[in-house]
Amino acid sequence: MGLGISIAVEGNPEPELAEASLVEVEEKMGKATTFKLHYGADISEGDLPMLVDDRRGAGSEISILVPTNGGRQCLVKGPVTGQRIHLQHGGAGSTMVVHGFDSSITMDREAKSQVWAGLTDSDAVTAILGGYGYAPDVEATSAGHFEDKHTLIQRSTDLYFVQQLARRNGFLFWVTSDEFGIETAHFKRPPLDGSAEAELVINLDSPAIQQLDIEWDVERPTSVEARQLDLNAKTDIDGGVARLPLTLLGDSSLADITGDTRSQYLTAPSDDAGDLTSRGEGALIESGWFIRATCQTSADLLGRLVRGSTMVEVRGAGSRHSGNYFVASVRHLIDAVTHSMEIELIRNAWNS
Repeated sequence: MGLGISIAVEGNPEPELAEASLVEVEEKMGKATTFKLHYGADISEGDLPMLVDDRRGAGSEISILVPTNGGRQCLVKGPVTGQRIHLQHGGAGSTMVVHGFDSSITMDREAKSQVWAGLTDSDAVTAILGGYGYAPDVEATSAGHFEDKHTLIQRSTDLYFVQQLARRNGFLFWVTSDEFGIETAHFKRPPLDGSAEAELVINLDSPAIQQLDIEWDVERPTSVEARQLDLNAKTDIDGGVARLPLTLLGDSSLADITGDTRSQYLTAPSDDAGDLTSRGEGALIESGWFIRATCQTSADLLGRLVRGSTMVEVRGAGSRHSGNYFVASVRHLIDAVTHSMEIELIRNAWNS
């Protein structure tokens, strides 16, 4: 394949595997990154060697790297989990698709029964991630779990459990790898305070996108009410959240736009104020993404890559819908000619 893409197996470059007719990588908010490698060849001879190639086999660790102006970027690193094979009589027209996930899928293989007591959600996540060799990027949480109150009970795989804790706190969980194979596990709220990493320009000079589809929906809660009883002190706990706790990606939030009361009542078994408030904030963060947009571009046209869980700036969409957006998903499609990107964006505010 052209474009300088490289594929490594267990850290070793494999030029033959990089000859795939199409490479797909999908980064999606809150989910493991997936990949597909498409091959088309005459695989009819002998023992059909492509079908028993261990480099494409179960558990083989694949890294997909692409060149950029700032050096190589690793789109995904993780195990092969399956294949889809089409055999055509005579061989010509036969195809194979190799698919897999990033390495966080290994956290989803063993169901565990665990009691986490005397710590916070972020403490539990840090302990779990340490068992997988990840460099941790873990934001501290205020939700506490103590033996004389409600302890934290795990009855699931590590991946499901960490994703559950992420959603409770309004966090995201995702794994990235650098070009040297060093993996970082991120457990934190959407990073909205930095600068945009790319500009998606439409209706102006040097456009990077030819079309942009935007939809918004304001029928969502703008505040959360949450009350519980501290079973030890017999006092009320108020975990209500009146405003969105994230940085706004515009001037007017959903609450500013609606101008009225749109509340959600949260019920959760909790007698810790930090835990109850975190759950309320998590619910409000999730409902606060009231704007979604989709577009498509290419690495050549944009001059860089768009990655999941980063920010981009949209320009040329008018005063209301231009500005910073959070990247909810990117589907990379790479063939011998182009590296295209299908992008989904979300926003929690619009400009005045």
